[in-house]
Amino acid sequence: MATGAKYYHSCINCGGINTDTRNEKGLPCEVCLPFEDGDILKGLKLNNSLKGYEKYWNLNQQYKEFEEFFFSKINKKPTGYQRFWAKRLLLSKSFTLVAPTGVGKTTFGLISALWIAKKGGKVALVFPTVSLVEQAAKRLIEFSKEDEDVNILFYTSSLKKKEREKFEKNFSEGNYDILVISSQFISKRKEQLSQKVFDLVFVDDVDAVLKSSKNIDTLLNMIGISQKAIDSTLDNLKKGNNSDKIQIEEKAPKGRLIVSSATAKPKGIKPLLFRELLGFEIGRFTTSARNITNVRIKEKSLEKLLYIINLLKDGILLFVPTEEEGKEIANYLEEHGVKLGKTWEDFEKSFEKFKEGSLQLLCGIYSYYGKLVRGIDLPLRIKFAVFWGTPSFKFSTKLENAPRFILERNFQDYLENNPKLKAYFKDLQRLSTEKLRKSVEKYISPETWEKLIQKNFPTTKFDKEKNLIVIPDVYTYIQASGRTSRIFGTSLTKGISILFEEDDSLFELLKARLLYLTEEEWTEEGEIEHLVKEAEETRKAISTDSSSKDMKSRMIIVESPTKAQTISKFLEKSSTRRYGSLMVHESITQEGILLLTASKGHLYDLETKTGLHGVEINDGRFIPYYNSIKRCSSCGAQFTDELPRCPYCNSDKIDDKKKILEALRDIAMEVDEVIIATDPDVEGEKIGWDISQYIKPVNKNVQRIEMHEITKFGFDKAIRNRRNCDVNLVKSQIVRRIEDRWVGFELSLRLQKNFQNSNLSAGRVQSTVLGWILEKEIEHSKSKKTVTQFTLDNGFKFEVDGKIDVDEVEVEIVEEKEQALSPLPPFNTPSLLTAASQQFKLPVQQIMEILQTLFELGFITYHRTDSTRISSTGQKIARSYLEKIGKITLFSEREWGKEGAHEAIRPVKPISPEELSEFITEKIAAYLSPMHIKVYSLIFNRFMASQMTSPVVINQKILIKNGSFQVEREVPVKLQEEGWNIFNPITVYTPFEEKKYSVVSKRTYTTHTVPLFTQASLIEEMQKRNIGRPSTYAKIVDILFKRKYIIEDVYKRLRTTALGRKVYSYLSERYMNYINEETTRQLEKLMESVETGEKDYQSVLKNLYEELNEILIKN
Repeated sequence: MATGAKYYHSCINCGGINTDTRNEKGLPCEVCLPFEDGDILKGLKLNNSLKGYEKYWNLNQQYKEFEEFFFSKINKKPTGYQRFWAKRLLLSKSFTLVAPTGVGKTTFGLISALWIAKKGGKVALVFPTVSLVEQAAKRLIEFSKEDEDVNILFYTSSLKKKEREKFEKNFSEGNYDILVISSQFISKRKEQLSQKVFDLVFVDDVDAVLKSSKNIDTLLNMIGISQKAIDSTLDNLKKGNNSDKIQIEEKAPKGRLIVSSATAKPKGIKPLLFRELLGFEIGRFTTSARNITNVRIKEKSLEKLLYIINLLKDGILLFVPTEEEGKEIANYLEEHGVKLGKTWEDFEKSFEKFKEGSLQLLCGIYSYYGKLVRGIDLPLRIKFAVFWGTPSFKFSTKLENAPRFILERNFQDYLENNPKLKAYFKDLQRLSTEKLRKSVEKYISPETWEKLIQKNFPTTKFDKEKNLIVIPDVYTYIQASGRTSRIFGTSLTKGISILFEEDDSLFELLKARLLYLTEEEWTEEGEIEHLVKEAEETRKAISTDSSSKDMKSRMIIVESPTKAQTISKFLEKSSTRRYGSLMVHESITQEGILLLTASKGHLYDLETKTGLHGVEINDGRFIPYYNSIKRCSSCGAQFTDELPRCPYCNSDKIDDKKKILEALRDIAMEVDEVIIATDPDVEGEKIGWDISQYIKPVNKNVQRIEMHEITKFGFDKAIRNRRNCDVNLVKSQIVRRIEDRWVGFELSLRLQKNFQNSNLSAGRVQSTVLGWILEKEIEHSKSKKTVTQFTLDNGFKFEVDGKIDVDEVEVEIVEEKEQALSPLPPFNTPSLLTAASQQFKLPVQQIMEILQTLFELGFITYHRTDSTRISSTGQKIARSYLEKIGKITLFSEREWGKEGAHEAIRPVKPISPEELSEFITEKIAAYLSPMHIKVYSLIFNRFMASQMTSPVVINQKILIKNGSFQVEREVPVKLQEEGWNIFNPITVYTPFEEKKYSVVSKRTYTTHTVPLFTQASLIEEMQKRNIGRPSTYAKIVDILFKRKYIIEDVYKRLRTTALGRKVYSYLSERYMNYINEETTRQLEKLMESVETGEKDYQSVLKNLYEELNEILIKN
C-alpha cells in the first residue's frame, strides 16, 4: 500500500506529477490516463496523450521479438547475461561485454548481427584471428539459412583470387549486411573503414584491437564519430579539460560499439576515448567470487610436500619463492614420480601438457605478474594451489634505504606531535621520495627513528640482524590461490590453497590481511582429504550449458559514492559506465551481473508552494507534494521549487537531482531486478521509497535490503534477506518532515520577521534543547561552592568542601576487599558521541562525520543506533581476536540486549587499530586520518572489553582525616586477575598504610555543584529524556551553533548567546505549548506509533494541522 503522496517528474508518460500509488501500479498520471483498467498503451492513444511511455513499451516489444528471434536460431532463450546485453543493444547503447567463460558472448554477437541486419542495418564483426573469422562466418550462414535477404561478407587471407576480387568489389560498394573481419583487417584498412558507418560494430577480442592505438580511431569512425570529435576529445584529455564542451552533434555516435572484456587493463590515454565519447570504459573480467579453503602446514619439509602432492594427485599449481629453490624442489618431486612442468623451462609446452592432463603439476615463482599467478584460467583443470612459504616483501628499516611508505608513516607520526612543523608540511604526497628522506633526516634523530619504527609497525615481522621488516604479499597470495576457484558458465568451482609456513608471526600477518580482504578463514591439515573430494565433486557437477541456471542482472542503489566504491572493491568491479552524472560500477558475481551506483542522498523533498508549505489538503486528507532537490552550483543553496534561477543568488547554474532519477530509471529498464540498499534507518527507508516508486513503472522487481555493515559478509546477509519497502517507516518520515515544515517554518518565519534576521530558525527539538542549556546556565550560576584539593606525598589526590589549610592528614584503612569490575556495554550512538567528544574534544557533528566514513569504508557497523546488542557474529569477532593474541581464556560472550534490527557500534572484523594503521600504510585499506584511527580505537577497545571477563581488583576503603574534616574513599590498589583491562586499563594506586601523610600541595578554588552542559553531556541528556533520535542528536547541536544561539567557552562548555536567549524568550512567551519538553516527547512517541503501524499517519497529520492552526491564529 502506497502513501498517496504526489511526486514531480514521476509520470512515466508525460514526466509530470504522479502519485506514488499509481507509480507503484505502473500507471501514468490521471491527466494522461484517467482510468486504471485496461491496456495502458491503448488507453494513452485513446486519450491522445501518448508520449514517453512509448519508449518503454517499444523496448519491451522489441525484446520479445528479439527473444523469439534468438530462440528460433539456437532453440534456447537468452541467458541472464544475454538478456541484459540485448536490452542495452535495443536501447542503442555501446558497452563492454563483461562475463566469465562459457556464457555465450560470441553467440550473442552473431545473433545480434543477424537481428540488426534483418532490420535493415549494417554490422561489422571483428575477430582476433582468421580461423575465428571463418568459424563465425560459418555459424552465421548456418543461423541465416531462413533469412535469404541477409548478405554476409567475410575476409580471410585464404580466399582465392576470384573470391578476393569479389570481396573487394562488394566491400567497396557496400554490398553486404554483415561484414566479418579480423583485427588485422582493421589495422590495414583504416582509410576505407573510417569512411563507412555501421549500425553495430561487435569486437570479439578487444585485446587484439587495442594493440594499435590507431585502431581505436577506426572503431569510433565506424560508428559515425568524426575524426574532429576524436581529436578534440583527445586534446581535452591531455589538458585535463571537460570533453562535454565538444559539440554534441560531433560526438554523437550513429551506431553502437560492443566490445568483449579485456584480459589486461588497457594502457595509455587512447582507451579513455571510449569513456568520454561512448560513456563506458573497457572492462576486464574480474570477480571476487571465491570458494577457497586455506590450509596451513607448519612442517616445511620436502617429504611432507611430496606427501601432500600425492594426496592431491592432480590439477596442482606449486608456487615457490625463487627459481633456484624451485629447481631443487622440482628435482626432488620428479625423482619421486611426480609429473610436473616448470615456468622457467618451455612454459608453453608444459602448459599444454598440463592442460591435456599429462602433467600433474605446474611449478612457478610466486610474483604478482608471474605466469602462474595471472596468466592461467583453467577452471576445470586447476584445483589446488600449494605455496612453499608465504609470498612476502622485505624492506629496509635503515633511514638511508627505507622505502617511501615507511618514511611517510614515521614522519606523519612525528608531525602529529609538532603542530608548527605539521602546518609547514601540509601535503607529504607532493614531496619526492628523496626530499622526504632529507626532511626526515633533518628533523628525526636516529634514536627517535628507531622508536618510531617500533611504534608504527608493532605487528610487523622484524629481521633485526639485517634491519628489515617483512610484510606478506597478500595480493599475490589471493591472485595465485584464485586460480583454483573460478566462475565457469553459471557455476563456481571449489579450490584448496595449502601454505607451507614455519614462521608463526609471518603466518598470522598473512592470515589477518587475508581475513580483511576476503573474509576467508583457515582449516586444519586433517581436512585435506575431505576437501579434495569436495573440489572434485564441484567440477563433476558443473554443466557447461549456460542455460542450466538462469543468471540475473541486478542494479543495487546505495546512498553515497563512497559506499558504492567500498562495495565495488570487495565485489571487484570489472568495468565502469557513465550515465549522465552517475558512475555505475559493473561486477560479476556467482548470481550474475551486478550494477552498483549511488543516489547521492535524498532525491526528493517537500516543495514549498503547493497548499500549506507543500502539503495539499483535499477532502480531509493531507497530500504531500515532493519535488526533486535542486542545488545551486554558485552559492550552494538547496531548494525544491520549479524555478529557472536560484532564489538566493539568482544564478542559472542549477544541479537538479531529476537527472539522477532519470538515469536510475534508464538503468532499471536494462536489468532484471533493482535492489535498494540505502541506510538501515527511517531516512534510508524514505530515500528507498522515493526511488522505488519512481522506478516501478519500468521495472516491477524492486526490493529493499539493509546493510548493517559494508562488508562481503554484510552484503551477502542483506541479499539473503530482501524485502519490500516498509511503508509505515516511510509514513513516519513523511510525518516528521511535514511536522518540521509546518511548525518549523511557521515559527521560523515569525522569528525572522520579529528579529529582522533571515538566518534564524526554530523547531520543536532544537528549541526544547536550547531551553535546557539556558536553564542549566541559571542553575549553574546559583550553585557556587568553595573546594580545596590536596595532593599527598604518595601522589594521591582528593577534594574537601570549604577552604581548609592543613599540612598533613591521617589515613585509616577501613577494609580491604576483592571486587570484580564489570565491563561497560559496547557503544551506541549517544554513548559514543559522549565518549569521543570528551576524549578528543571534537564537535559531535564532526564525530558523526568520522563515524559515517568508518561505516561507509567498511570498518564499523551502522553508527546511528540506540542498541547495545552484540550479535553472535560480533561475539565471534571478539573470540577470534583474543585467540589471535593468545588471550582466549579471557573471552566471555555477552549479548547486551534483546534481538532487534540494530546492533551496537562495533568493528566488523577482528582487526586492531595498530593492524588497521599498517593496512593503510600497505594500501590494503582505504586512507584514514589519525583521528579516524583514534575513534576506531575507542570503538574497538570498548567492544573487546564488553566481551571479556571481569578483572578482579583489591580495593582499599580508606578514611582520610584531620581535625577539621574526614572523607572516605575507595581505591583499587592491586590487580588480582586480568580481564577487559588489557583494552581499557584500570588505574591502580600504591597501597595505603595506616599512618600520617604529608600534604605536598593544596589548591582552593570556586566550583559549581551543577556543571554546564558540554556537547557530550547534552547528547546524554537528550537520550535520557527521550528527545531526538540517534540520527538527529548531532544535527540538533550543530544547528544551535550555526544559528549562533550557543557557543563553547574555553573549557568546551555550552553557553547561550544574547541572541539565543532572546530567541528562546520570544518562543517561550508565545509558543511554549509547542516547544515544551513533554509535547516534544509525546510527538516522538506518536512518530514511533506510525512506524509500527499502530497509528494512521493521516490522523497524526490532522492533529498537527489543528495545532498549526493555533499558531496561525496567534499571528
